[in-house]
Amino acid sequence: MKVIALGLALILQLTGLWPHLSAHLRERLADAATTHLTPVPSAQAAAVTISQQALPVPQANTAPPSLEAGASILAIDRATATPLYQQAATKQRPIASVTKMITTLVVLARHDPSEIVTVGQLPNYGPEDDTIGLIPGEQYRLGDLIRAALIPSANDAADALAIYDSGSTSKFATQMNAKMATWGITGTHFSNPSGLQDADNYATAQALAKIASLALTNPFIAQAVRQPNVTFSSIKGRTLTASSTDDLLSTGRYYGIKTGYTLAAGECFVGLTRVAGHDVITVVLGANDRFGTTEQLVTWIGHTYQWL
Repeated sequence: MKVIALGLALILQLTGLWPHLSAHLRERLADAATTHLTPVPSAQAAAVTISQQALPVPQANTAPPSLEAGASILAIDRATATPLYQQAATKQRPIASVTKMITTLVVLARHDPSEIVTVGQLPNYGPEDDTIGLIPGEQYRLGDLIRAALIPSANDAADALAIYDSGSTSKFATQMNAKMATWGITGTHFSNPSGLQDADNYATAQALAKIASLALTNPFIAQAVRQPNVTFSSIKGRTLTASSTDDLLSTGRYYGIKTGYTLAAGECFVGLTRVAGHDVITVVLGANDRFGTTEQLVTWIGHTYQWL
């Protein structure tokens, strides 16, 4: 059922029919595509499914890498969800702007990128808070605000999407938590769509790896997080542009997906790379050097694992 729903949703998007469905029907299809609606398969059936995938197998007696001791760190093989490395992966901690990965995923489960969003009354932001310069009353395509929230991590874009969806950021946070329950993802709680407020806004590295894997099945998100910059215009023609916060995109070896930083959360990064031709999702939370730690982790994985 999940595969059928996902396939149907993709066909409707590719053929241009998705915007013509009701919001309720789009949400039902999105939920069906991301939720196990059929009985849990037997162990024998699960073993058959996994056996069809190449599995990562350690090939050398390589000592674990010496990574940041206070950070939560996780790497998984995306295809099989096999853990490749884990350190404090079940610790709940603030995740800062990585929250926007969840915000955009929830919005796209309920809306179409072609919808027109009127920017509502936004919170006040400090000079150090990332924004792209939205003005209340302006109108933008929803897909452009999704890109603005993901690529330059614009807090005003995330808040505008939340207010458009639910009327307020607090009501939208309720939707975020409800979706996590629907999708069977535990170890999380969200209090705001941007991640600027740390209180009651947290996740585990384990939960974020699952959310990232889910987000990357959405073609719109998967394409957006690979972009080094974004440029778009309001309906009336005011043009906005900003660059990605993901420094690893410039290496050509990483393909997104979301950064985050607050003083309480430390440096955070959920990444996608390829090792030996296989997708690997990495999560680094509470770090002093999120990108250096990620590269050190991925190098170790490349020296340690083969897919057989």
